[in-house]
Amino acid sequence: MRMRTLLAGLIVIAGCASEPAGPSRTQRQLDELYRPLLALVEESRVSYLEFKKKEGREELLPTNRTLTDEELKRYVDHIEKDMFPRNERMCALIRSKRDLVDGPSSAGPTEGKPALPASWQALLEHQDGWREDHEKWRKEGVAYPFHARTSFPRTLEKELRASIGELEKRNQ
Repeated sequence: MRMRTLLAGLIVIAGCASEPAGPSRTQRQLDELYRPLLALVEESRVSYLEFKKKEGREELLPTNRTLTDEELKRYVDHIEKDMFPRNERMCALIRSKRDLVDGPSSAGPTEGKPALPASWQALLEHQDGWREDHEKWRKEGVAYPFHARTSFPRTLEKELRASIGELEKRNQ
């Protein structure tokens, strides 16, 4: 009886050892967070450039004049249907996959979770503030300059590419 129990235990152990392991943490970081976030950031950059080109402007909003009513209508349509949804997806991805952020843990209210890179935190603040101001304008008519309180983090794409390179090296 002891021999059968021992043999059954060895078979179970051997069976568990032969099951394929799930993807490594590094692979999950790449597949579930870093690469999808980079794809959204790239898509955002291309959309930004295409909208400026279509409008015939150097900047998203002119700095030397106010928008005409028709320009404002096109711009609001663009931010509500293109920019905001993508920015929200980026923010949701960061928030939902925070455990996959590479780096040391943070202190304070998010203690135990990895600290967000400064550019990621800047993206969250950029979108949260912009959404809040835009919703107040839509619902209450509170005027705002039709752009975010803070700039989109221009270093985000470059930093993501560098992080992906480091993670890919680590994953080899």
